[in-house]
Amino acid sequence: MDGTAIDGRVQRRVRNREAVVDAILDLLVEGHEQPTAALVAERSGVSMRSIFRLFDDMASLHRAAIARQAERVASMLTPLPDDGPTAARVAALVRNRAAVLEAISPVRRLAVRLASGSPPVAGELTRSAGVFRGQVEHLFRPELAGADPTLLDALDLATSWESWERLRATQGLDLEGAAAVVSTTVSSLLATRPPRPGAEPPPPR
Repeated sequence: MDGTAIDGRVQRRVRNREAVVDAILDLLVEGHEQPTAALVAERSGVSMRSIFRLFDDMASLHRAAIARQAERVASMLTPLPDDGPTAARVAALVRNRAAVLEAISPVRRLAVRLASGSPPVAGELTRSAGVFRGQVEHLFRPELAGADPTLLDALDLATSWESWERLRATQGLDLEGAAAVVSTTVSSLLATRPPRPGAEPPPPR
C-alpha cells in the first residue's frame, strides 16, 4: 500500500472521529441527556461498527467529547477588564459567565454524572473549576486585597456552574433572571468585603 492510500485512511479516520464527537455534543445540546451509540451513528453518518473502532467504548467517546468541550470553552473565556469601577467589572464578569455557563450546561451535566467513575473526567471538572476561580480572583484583586479569604470562596460559589444550574434548572429562572441574581449576589459580597481577621478594613471605593 502506497503512502497516499495510508494518508487517505488517516485523514478519513480523523474526519470520522471529529464527526462522532461533534455529533454527541450536538445531541447533548439538543437535550439528549446521554445519547446512545445508535443516535450518534445516525447523526454523524459514521456506522456503529466504525464508532467502536475509533473509540474503545462509550466512556472513551464521552471523555473525548468533554475534552472537545473544554477547548470550546477556553475560546469563550475572553479577557475581561481588570481595572476601573467595581460595577463595570461585575457586569463584564456576569455577561461572560452567563454565556459560558449556558453553553457548557448540557455537557457539564454529563460530566458530573460520569465523574465518580472516571478520573479523567473528574480531573477536567477540577481543572475548569480552577480556571473559573482564577478568573474571579484576578478580576477582583483590589477588592480581595486585605479581605477575609472567605470572600473569594463566596464569589467563586456565586459565579459557579453549580449555582447557575440551581437558578436555571431548579428555580426555573430565565437567562436574564439568573444573570441578575448572580450580579446582585456578587455586588453585595463585594460591597460588604469582610476584612481579614486582624487587618484594617479597606477604604471605601
